[in-house]
Amino acid sequence: MRPRTSTPRYVMAVLLCGFIMSFAEKELRYDPEKGIIFVEKQSGAPTTPSTPEEHERTPSKESIQRPAQTTRKGGSDIHVGRKKDPPELYFKSGLEYYKNNDFTNALKNFSFADSVDHRPEYRLWMGKTLRSLGRIDDMLKTMIDIIKNKPGCEVADDALFELALHYKLTDDYDKATELFSQLIEQYPFGQAYSTGEELREIAREQRRLMRAEMINLLTILGFIGEDLPTGYRNFQKVNKLPITEVGDQQTVRAIKEQHRRHVEKEEMKSTQKARLDRYQVWILGAIAAGALNTLLLLLLLSKIQARKRHLVELERIVIDLDAKKL
Repeated sequence: MRPRTSTPRYVMAVLLCGFIMSFAEKELRYDPEKGIIFVEKQSGAPTTPSTPEEHERTPSKESIQRPAQTTRKGGSDIHVGRKKDPPELYFKSGLEYYKNNDFTNALKNFSFADSVDHRPEYRLWMGKTLRSLGRIDDMLKTMIDIIKNKPGCEVADDALFELALHYKLTDDYDKATELFSQLIEQYPFGQAYSTGEELREIAREQRRLMRAEMINLLTILGFIGEDLPTGYRNFQKVNKLPITEVGDQQTVRAIKEQHRRHVEKEEMKSTQKARLDRYQVWILGAIAAGALNTLLLLLLLSKIQARKRHLVELERIVIDLDAKKL
């Protein structure tokens, strides 16, 4: 009798082998719409992304083989070893350095911000930092560049104010007054970029202070005339300076120097007078002490004389008593 074959098990085994063989030639892929699916393997060339999104996510051969670009060699580049930040960030960093009086690093940050994006405010703070570093010629070039090339920009009035302030600090009152007047006329509504103050009012006050200072010094030195130009002319004529009748740098510095010497002389006179006054007090004290001593001596001599007379009188009385006994 022939054994009965297990047909269902045989059929299941065949189906399972076919299923496995069918998947041996396939691979798992992700489809944005269908999810994870099986697709036919592609021999040889690498698989191509099926969707644009997948293509963007798949790195290219060049990007895999090409090494990442680095910044320029050397330690002078402030953004070496990290992704370049926007210029606004460098500008803000420069302001922090400036507030902390670290002008070297402040200039580096302002300069890099300006190299990436040529904004007038970056150059304005570069100029301020250059002045703090003592690089006056570079500062003047920077401010003049802003005024000439960007006369209508937001910080042109600040640059003009910085120039005027520089000439005031260097004793060229004539040039400073001219620039302050230009600021008032050209930018009547100008405001300081960092503080928001009205530059017109500050400029007027600076002009007033310079004029009052010169009138005061010339008056002390005895050169004031009917007005300030006359005072300048009188001073320049006496001191053999070019007759300009204005407060140019040479004249203002000569006035300040002469006033300094005048103050020194007055202080010396005051010191000598105070010393003489002390000497006079000492002399008067010595005279008073001597007079007192003399008076005391006279009183003592008077008492001594009185005692002598008293003794003489007693001696006479004693003699008289002895004579009577006899």
